Amino acid sequence: MTSKFMRVATGMLVLFMLVSLCACTRSKPPATEEIYDTAVELIESSYAVNDIVFGYGLPVWKAESEYAKLHYMYNKTPIYENVTEYTQVTTISQIKTLMAEVYSADYLESLFVTMFDGYAYEEGAMAAQIHEDAARLYQHRSYTPLITNQRIYDYSTMRIVDGDDQTAVIQLDSHLENEQTTLIVELVLVLEDGEWKLDTPTY
Repeated sequence: MTSKFMRVATGMLVLFMLVSLCACTRSKPPATEEIYDTAVELIESSYAVNDIVFGYGLPVWKAESEYAKLHYMYNKTPIYENVTEYTQVTTISQIKTLMAEVYSADYLESLFVTMFDGYAYEEGAMAAQIHEDAARLYQHRSYTPLITNQRIYDYSTMRIVDGDDQTAVIQLDSHLENEQTTLIVELVLVLEDGEWKLDTPTY
């Protein structure tokens, strides 16, 4: 009985020492001044991505528009509408590149499915938001924006609240456009192939 007790006690002591060692050797996150410029650049760059992914999407020729009727653009009610020429992106590849410059690969994984592949669920199926063929880019006609107001950040309030040498958790004061209510937002940045990327949305 004593031998068994000693084995259990020894095992618990070793586990405690390992946990303590891990806790003591956890790397520190970067200082705020070390990541400040990068965080500001990522947040500012995220607005263009958010407009496409969560906001008003891409500009399209509406099926009921006079332009579409004049150019016989749609022979019947379309599932997808033609994206206009007045946009900085003309292919899905360009959209993915734009998104990958701001957001982490893990965060983008589910967004890519929603935007470009579509998915099935118990009640039915959700078509892809964006579609393309050899001719042009299209956006689903039923697409509706998730966000309509941009979030404005007060960068002077940026502070690191957690993280390690691969992760930085920052907090900032913010408010929505045309609103005065202040909301403290927590954003996560991760180091990916030597570059910091946002791992959370900024809307």
